[in-house]
Amino acid sequence: MLSPCGALFADGKNDVNENSVVILLVYRDFRMLFMGDAGFLAEQRLLESGVDLHAAVLKVGHHGSAYSSAPSFVAAVHPRYALISVGRHNLFGHPAPTTLATLRSAGVMTYRTDHCGAIVVEPRMNGLTTTTLRC
Repeated sequence: MLSPCGALFADGKNDVNENSVVILLVYRDFRMLFMGDAGFLAEQRLLESGVDLHAAVLKVGHHGSAYSSAPSFVAAVHPRYALISVGRHNLFGHPAPTTLATLRSAGVMTYRTDHCGAIVVEPRMNGLTTTTLRC
C-alpha cells in the first residue's frame, strides 16, 4: 500500500479522492499500480516519495478525470497498459480528453470499461492483457 501515507490531505475540495487507497501489486516480475480515485496531489506525493512506481499496468486514477494521470506521473509509471474504469454515459465526461491524450502520447495501450466491458488482466511472461469483450 503506497497511499495514503503520512498526513491526510485535508485542505482541498477533492480530499476524499486524494486520500484514496493506492496499491502496488507485485507478483514475480509483474507489477500493477491501482490508483483508486487518487488525482494530481496524490500522484505528486508519490513522485516525491521516491518509491519505484514503474508498472506494466496502470489502473488509472479517478476514472480518467482531468485531475489525474499527470504526464510526469505516467512517465514515472511507464505502463504498457492503462485500464480506465468508467461507466457508459457517465455525467462527468470521464475519461477526460487530456488524460487520454497523455496516455496516447506515452504510447500506452488503453482499455476502458465503457468500451470493453469487464477487463481481465492475466499476468504472463509476455505481459499480455486480455479483455472479456472485444474492443
